[in-house]
Amino acid sequence: MRSGKIRIKKYKTSRNKAPLVLLAFLTAAVILLYLGLGGKVTLPSVSLPSFTKEDMQQESRTLTLEQGKAFALQLGVFSERSGADALAKEFISRGAAGYVHQQDGYRVLAAVYATREEAAAVQTRLSQQHGVDVYIYPMAYPGITLRLNGLKSQLNALEDACSFCVQLSATLSHLSQSLDQGTIKTEEIRQALSSQQVSLQALCARLQALFQTENHPAVTALSEMMNELQELISQCISAENETRLGSRIKYCQLHVFCGLESYIASLTR
Repeated sequence: MRSGKIRIKKYKTSRNKAPLVLLAFLTAAVILLYLGLGGKVTLPSVSLPSFTKEDMQQESRTLTLEQGKAFALQLGVFSERSGADALAKEFISRGAAGYVHQQDGYRVLAAVYATREEAAAVQTRLSQQHGVDVYIYPMAYPGITLRLNGLKSQLNALEDACSFCVQLSATLSHLSQSLDQGTIKTEEIRQALSSQQVSLQALCARLQALFQTENHPAVTALSEMMNELQELISQCISAENETRLGSRIKYCQLHVFCGLESYIASLTR
């Protein structure tokens, strides 16, 4: 396959000044290079005889990622990692994520929710039923519109990866809350996670095939993140009991959100 040239223009669709989080897997392989090379990027040549002529065609696209928000339950914040790790370990055994997020200190997060109302409901239940006080920690990312030109096969792969990221976060949120509420069996959750893992593995293989001849930083970082997610989902599937399963799903969901926050921040420095 001949390498394509991708030109990207970015337009914010929100005035939100929050850190970039889900700018997207779609731009993962190209934005860092765009910033360094004035918007023109030569993708590595790959040899994929199974691709059709249509896949080799240049194509223009516009993708808009809407502004998003999430609300984490924070157990505590520390200036030193050791204190955060100790608190995280204590709450992992009780079904919390115990995720340590380095943002203005080391924040120990128990779970994350799509709305403040959902987070507040759990906050109240934890306080009244378990005597655990948590703080609602808002997390957000701005909307952005991307204008892309490149080979259809590569743009397809990156766009599918973006869609998967959004879908995975939503799926993990649903599974976590369903497990907490007792509305789904653990075996059904493991089956759903296995399905997500199969999709993730297929996307990783596809990206590797399309970008196999050069290790661009953005592509390498993307692959590393997706490989980490595969390992975390495997840990969810193999959890020894329901409490551990809930803890690991919450951890995985937070890893998607916080991991992308760090990744996108590194692309825009």
